[in-house]
Amino acid sequence: MNLRLSKHATNRVRQRGVRESDIPVIMNAGTPIGNDSVYLLSQDVDREIREHKQAIAKLERLRGCRVVIEDQTVVTVYRPSRKTGKKLLRGQHRHHHSRTNHQSTDSTPRGAKK
Repeated sequence: MNLRLSKHATNRVRQRGVRESDIPVIMNAGTPIGNDSVYLLSQDVDREIREHKQAIAKLERLRGCRVVIEDQTVVTVYRPSRKTGKKLLRGQHRHHHSRTNHQSTDSTPRGAKK
């Protein structure tokens, strides 16, 4: 929704400590009142905070996961070791199911000694 502010609304935004960038937040999270307004209730704020906390908890739980994809198919999901993670970021590690046809440079199972 691309809303523009009237001159009156622009003045009120400035007077009332609301930023123009706050309006989409209110519009997305608030409770519609009739066809012409949205009211951001305390319960709306509580719901949004709860949803954001859940999203944050999910991100924290998934930190460090790798998803390997081949031909639009998820082949595997795992948490690389710190050493393997560094190799991945440097482009030195290839998984058997990488998008390219490179041979794996590290076929040793995780935790096994080389």
